[in-house]
Amino acid sequence: MRAAPKKPVAERRTEILDVTCEVVIERGFAATRVQDVAKRLDVSTGLIHYHFDNKDALLSAAFQLAAERDLERLERELGNEPGPVAKLLRVITLYAPEQAEPGWMMWIDAWGEALRNPILRAISQDLDIAWMHHLEAVITEGVIEGAFECADPHASAWRIAALLDGLAVQVTVHDKAVTLDELRAWVLVAAAAEVGLDPSQFDR
Repeated sequence: MRAAPKKPVAERRTEILDVTCEVVIERGFAATRVQDVAKRLDVSTGLIHYHFDNKDALLSAAFQLAAERDLERLERELGNEPGPVAKLLRVITLYAPEQAEPGWMMWIDAWGEALRNPILRAISQDLDIAWMHHLEAVITEGVIEGAFECADPHASAWRIAALLDGLAVQVTVHDKAVTLDELRAWVLVAAAAEVGLDPSQFDR
């Protein structure tokens, strides 16, 4: 094994987490070992343990980094949208999975692992709620501006997200059970009903 080149601590930590995400997507949380990450990086396991106390700490940090990047992208792209209708469409588009999208594979596996891992459970809950807050804020903005009619933005946000979650699992896990086009069409119909729109308004 070659000696790992010296890198700033933050850069090395991010590199380790990026590779950990790759391995988790391929193998799953339960089957991923510190040795797998070290081998992919061509470094010693000691280097991994220098940055992370144990496997649980490594996996939790990798999942949190991946999810926070998704949130940062959402915040960035929402800032570029001209109004609440466009913002609602953008949230739905970014939340929905692409075909065999790696990030959703990681999320689905994390939900299952969270049943047994309290650290992943806490991270998963916090990040789910963060997505909901963004969705609720968009709906609330639309109500204030008169673009939406919605008596309970909080409940509407959770219902839209729950539908997205359920359909995304079908798209990602089950071959041809639900297509991406179907997911998009069904969620837009439901979202439109929640905020008093005609679904065709998303096409403008």
